[in-house]
Amino acid sequence: MRPGGHLATAAALGGASYVLTGSAELAAGCLAGGFLIDGDHYFDYVTFEGQWRHPAPTTFLRYYFTHRYQWAVLPLHSWELLGILALLALAWPRPAVLGYLAGALLHIVLDILVNGEHMLRHPIFFYSFAYRASQRFSAARLMAPLIIPPEVGQAPVREFFTWRLPEKRLDPTKRSR
Repeated sequence: MRPGGHLATAAALGGASYVLTGSAELAAGCLAGGFLIDGDHYFDYVTFEGQWRHPAPTTFLRYYFTHRYQWAVLPLHSWELLGILALLALAWPRPAVLGYLAGALLHIVLDILVNGEHMLRHPIFFYSFAYRASQRFSAARLMAPLIIPPEVGQAPVREFFTWRLPEKRLDPTKRSR
């Protein structure tokens, strides 16, 4: 799912949680977990991809949308982090923690449903940090071969707000083992 889709769903979750509970802290947690979790893509871009000399948001989005990345570390996109947050929520049930957990869970489920169909070799396993580590965080090992239309990356700000992914699996009927 593109970031705009996550922004919309996280805002909807945060808004609904605020209407139902009146808690701004819960709503903020939902928004952070559902949308700001994608900050780890930028972290990967700057650190592991070595693109710290090109930090502009549009340059990052173009690089990311055209799938030029070689690494998928993504520390915030992990079942392990969700488990730690669940334990934290049990021990310290603050609305912000519960909201972040709900937002992050929504984010990962949507990623599995959308990205899994389009670009991930093993959608459920991909969201395990340990699994990505076992694959040496290699995007080539973790991502399916893609057909990327030539217009992708031409308007990164507009693409940020799209819902549907324009790229397609090279062979949509074949799942890697």
